[in-house]
Amino acid sequence: MSEDASLDDFLGGESSEQSEADEEATGDDTEATVEAAESTAKTAADDTEATAETDTETAETDDVEPAATTYAWSGEGTTCEGCGETVERRWQQDGELVCIECKDWERA
Repeated sequence: MSEDASLDDFLGGESSEQSEADEEATGDDTEATVEAAESTAKTAADDTEATAETDTETAETDDVEPAATTYAWSGEGTTCEGCGETVERRWQQDGELVCIECKDWERA
């Protein structure tokens, strides 16, 4: 495929003529399509319920460590817990939020 590709190249080989023929479909084809879509939606809903039940069981048994913040920003400025200066940006260090000057960047 060349660097310049049209969106039609990603439609799985469907040409614009095929798209026009699909649009001209009437009557029984449309009803069959609607029935197939409703059936697919019902199956998807059933699968979603089954997955939700499985996910709930898995979540209850897994010990997940909560996410921890590493950075904080305040547009109005707030106090650095290391030096007391008013700053907008602070980073976590030893359980405190400190400014760029107080942060030990050599630590892992």
